[in-house]
Amino acid sequence: MSVSPLIELKAVDRRYETGLQALQGVDLRIAPGEFVSLLGPSGCGKSSLLRVLAGLDPISAGQVLRAGEPTRGPARDTGFVFQEPTLMPWADVQSNVELPLRLQGVAAEPRAEAARAALARVGLQDFAQSMPRELSGGMKMRASIARALVTRPALLLLDEPFAALDEIHRFALNQALLDLWRPEGAAPAAFTAVFVTHSVYEAVFLSQRVLVMGARPGRIVDEVLIDGPAHRTAAFRQSETFTAACARLSESLARAAGEPALG
Repeated sequence: MSVSPLIELKAVDRRYETGLQALQGVDLRIAPGEFVSLLGPSGCGKSSLLRVLAGLDPISAGQVLRAGEPTRGPARDTGFVFQEPTLMPWADVQSNVELPLRLQGVAAEPRAEAARAALARVGLQDFAQSMPRELSGGMKMRASIARALVTRPALLLLDEPFAALDEIHRFALNQALLDLWRPEGAAPAAFTAVFVTHSVYEAVFLSQRVLVMGARPGRIVDEVLIDGPAHRTAAFRQSETFTAACARLSESLARAAGEPALG
């Protein structure tokens, strides 16, 4: 028996007030607990699709369903991690992580307890009283992820969160994110994840499924299932499965961008 999707898009269009067509005819089903990545050329609508999934942007046509019901505005059980950490520079890390709960009207004591737990999950428990300016780029992004997870969301959306980091910190945060999603490969997953990236290698390492979007107007032109282990480590990057999936996606991405594949 097939699993009912957590979120489903049916023939979704997104046209901006300027007339720009960002998305056209997007059909998408994401099952509970999946980790899905979006790849595509710059300007193809990946971020627009993520904002539609979050309920932050209205659609021009089609349907967005959450657990089978039409969505109406931002969902409370959705976390969003942006390209930049967007931490409040005047507040310490603890206060930054508490912010979503404060906005929901959660009382001070349970709010603080939840923030401490979220910081511990990302390895920042010793930096709760630090100011954002005292953190490295990778630590700021960990704090941003903790803030997104503090409400225990069912759906976590991530828009190129590691793009500005060097390779060592990027690999470390890729592993940390997988460990948050499914600790030691445990089932069920702690949340459903949709991850936007420009990196084929990052998409393959993280994902169960990678969707390739074509040039604007954005639409899904390919889908690749990643047959990797439930708990992935750095060794997965040396496997034949990883290499083959990267090659397949590189070719698909080149076609989507209208450019010749390398190699």
